[in-house]
Amino acid sequence: MGIIRQVVETAQAVIDTIPDLVLSPAAVNARNTPNTTAERVYSLTMQTANSGKFRDGSPGHMRYEHTLTVGLMCRILPLNQLSGYNNAIDVEESVILIMLDQANFPSYRVLYDRSRRTLSNSGEYVITEIDFSIEQSAVI
Repeated sequence: MGIIRQVVETAQAVIDTIPDLVLSPAAVNARNTPNTTAERVYSLTMQTANSGKFRDGSPGHMRYEHTLTVGLMCRILPLNQLSGYNNAIDVEESVILIMLDQANFPSYRVLYDRSRRTLSNSGEYVITEIDFSIEQSAVI
């Protein structure tokens, strides 16, 4: 198993500890996830680049710079949309706080970048994308 893959697997293990949040079988998108799957689902996607930073000036090391996106999809009920929207924000905050707990990611530097919230076309879901910057050292 490669070290880049470990970032996604560690994030999944950490997020799986949040109650009532289920890994989506597909990328989080209201068109991809049937509404019978779960009330709250998440997915993970990641982009990786060479940060250009070398650890302590050592030529034998490099730093990966990952952008990890946690996609959330939370159902909101038609007769209580504001409450559902607020509940989705609570789930979002739980994800942010658990990802920023350094004890969960001892080998990485995790920073919260931003969140984006939209409603699905049907108005049935709040779709949230949470971006994290993660730096990881690697031996070349």
